[in-house]
Amino acid sequence: MSHVATRGELRRPGTVRGALVRAVVLWLCIAALLVAAILSAWSAVARDVYGAGSFARGYLDALADDDAATALALPGVALSSAELADAGLPADSSDALLRSEALGTIEDVRLVSDVTTGSGAHEVTFSYRLAGQPHSTAFSITSGERTFGLFPSWRFETSPLSVVQLTVAHTTGFRANGFELDTRRVAEGTDGAFTSTIPFLTFTPGSVDFDVDTTYLAASVETATTTEIASVVEAEVTASATSDFVSEVQTQIDGYLDNCATQQVLQPTGCPFGMVIRDRVDDLPVWSIASYPVVAVQPGDTGWQMPATAGAAHLVVDVKSLFDGTVSTLDEDVPFTLSAFVTIRDDGSLYIDLR
Repeated sequence: MSHVATRGELRRPGTVRGALVRAVVLWLCIAALLVAAILSAWSAVARDVYGAGSFARGYLDALADDDAATALALPGVALSSAELADAGLPADSSDALLRSEALGTIEDVRLVSDVTTGSGAHEVTFSYRLAGQPHSTAFSITSGERTFGLFPSWRFETSPLSVVQLTVAHTTGFRANGFELDTRRVAEGTDGAFTSTIPFLTFTPGSVDFDVDTTYLAASVETATTTEIASVVEAEVTASATSDFVSEVQTQIDGYLDNCATQQVLQPTGCPFGMVIRDRVDDLPVWSIASYPVVAVQPGDTGWQMPATAGAAHLVVDVKSLFDGTVSTLDEDVPFTLSAFVTIRDDGSLYIDLR
């Protein structure tokens, strides 16, 4: 006689327990995979969005985007005078170059390494190109309070600022990456100085092309490159007189001498030439310029100058002898020398002080 199992008989305790175990194990595996995925995602976000390397990249991206304000506002970048001195940098450094208009070009920024030091800080190294040349810089970054209680915040343990010790010779005006500056406005004690040396804060990494390019003065480009944080590099921009400068001084001096030649006296007033005659002048003297001084403009100790330069005036005048009353014509060149100090006024005009 056959027997058909009932539903209750099919669901024996051992069978039910095994199914439950398998279900629990399955859900635990799913939960473990989910937790692992969450932890992996969190780790990736913490590394790529909130990591030390991401923090340093944000700084470099700001420089690459010519956004000096954002770079300077990052924690640990800006320094007070006291902090500059503690970092071994000149406390009186000018911040005139910490602006977007004076930033150079940074390209091809890449993370090279992110190493945790024994103190828990991160040494993050990036490679990049400045003015087409490859360089790299290591940044020291330390963690601060966590964002949302989960992700770390960061700050530069050592500020990525450096100093360019710039000597500006024979002028007060110059350019930094095309941005016009004047020593009298960026540093105290330089007013009227013909040559000044000024420490300028600059972002690291950075490349600054210094030059002078005006109507009367020019200087070839001097490039200062900073790739090591808290470093001091030296640069010098030396201005020289342009052909327009020399030509303008020549024109003004020629005009001055021509005006002297219009005075029909033996000793023209305020002029570098004249004649002393013991006999009696029988007619009005007639002056002309036989040869003009050839102007050369060169830097002196305190300003631009034309050194003593020879020229010659020509005098024609009738003279009556006091001895026998005879009249003769004096017709001869009268040599002279002329020097000058030249000042470029703030409005761009020249002031020539003749000597």
